[in-house]
Amino acid sequence: MKTSILTLLAAALLCTACVNELTPDFSDMEGELTINAFLFTDRDTNYVYVSETSRRKPQPVNNAKVEMRVNDVLVETVDRVTPSVSREVNTDLYGMNVSSDTAYTEVLNGMYRLTTRFGEGDVVRIDVYSSDRHAWAEETAPRKIQNTRADYKLANHTIYEYEEQVTDTYVDFTVGLNDISQNAEYYRIAVYGNYGYNQTHWLKKGTYYDDYSNPDSICDELRKKYELVVPIEFTDDAGYQGVDVFYMCKEYSHFWSYGSSIDYDYSGDPILSEGEMAKSSDDDTDYDLLVSSIHNKHKVFTDRLFNNSAAEIRFSVRTPFGDLYSPIPVYTNSDLERLPDDYLLKSGTTYNMKVKVSVESISENQYYYLKALNVVESEGYEDISTLSGALKVPSNVNGGCGNICLTTSIVFEFTVLDNFVRDRVIEEEPIYYWE
Repeated sequence: MKTSILTLLAAALLCTACVNELTPDFSDMEGELTINAFLFTDRDTNYVYVSETSRRKPQPVNNAKVEMRVNDVLVETVDRVTPSVSREVNTDLYGMNVSSDTAYTEVLNGMYRLTTRFGEGDVVRIDVYSSDRHAWAEETAPRKIQNTRADYKLANHTIYEYEEQVTDTYVDFTVGLNDISQNAEYYRIAVYGNYGYNQTHWLKKGTYYDDYSNPDSICDELRKKYELVVPIEFTDDAGYQGVDVFYMCKEYSHFWSYGSSIDYDYSGDPILSEGEMAKSSDDDTDYDLLVSSIHNKHKVFTDRLFNNSAAEIRFSVRTPFGDLYSPIPVYTNSDLERLPDDYLLKSGTTYNMKVKVSVESISENQYYYLKALNVVESEGYEDISTLSGALKVPSNVNGGCGNICLTTSIVFEFTVLDNFVRDRVIEEEPIYYWE
């Protein structure tokens, strides 16, 4: 027994002595060329983003040469990056997360502009050369979707938000399309928005008496800056005649732009929600957290449910204006008590909203790439990836990594709201607030 114990202790000491701490040296490791591009058949300008892998994050490559071939013919060569002052590059870059000014500049630093158009069915090849490295990818532009149509209507939806019931106005879209062929086809529906609103409210310039001031000249000065100026004569309790001068202020606010895509609600549509899983139990396990939080963020789908036939897809875009169909109270305060109700009702907000719906035919590689991003960008991925390992993201680049994705799209543009005015009611209680 004593001999066995001594043998085990000796083996343990021997194993401990064999463990050496190693510090890996990455100083001589060369980065791999990375090419990412989403090229559209209906655009005069497309962009190729070139970077290289590094220990921390991809670094943009600014000294590359980019060649574009269409049907084996060299049509364009670009050997300089797009200037960082060009803000038109703020297109839907799918997962490149261009948000802050710093990240925006980095994307521009590695961006190469292509101006050659190509059509459906064309074979497009992109070659990138940097130092002694060469990477390339080749894709065929998908065919255009046939008999595509789109329509919308405004409707109120009641949802639960932060455990409270909320009613907001949505834009309900219906998109109809015919499948391209009997083969497996891949699609995407992207929505882009542009909205703003005009706010108007009344302010009181002051109360003036002819003995001490000239109300007419004050109104003339105000009319140089403001569209609507209203003088109202009155007699005070002491019998003096005066003038209250009011003017209307207008403020315009603008938010969305067509540069980035808008998320939308597709719950209830079997085509867009195909493959999504519900939680298997009431237990909040890591697995259930992941599968219940994976959503079709990039709105891709196949023709599996409507192969070689027609389909209708329905989804809703939430307007940022709340419930457009409920009247807005217009409140008065002591400063505005002399202003007639018909003027007060001019206070409020008018809303403007335009939406583009892009119905896109995409390649198989792009479909699985965006499906992988749906998982990577899900809420529970970081927690479970420590156990499952990194997700393998598809790539069609030879001699490097990344994706060259070709898209053929049909775009519908709708003016959903054009100076839309909500109903207003005058509140009798005077409080110090107005919209």
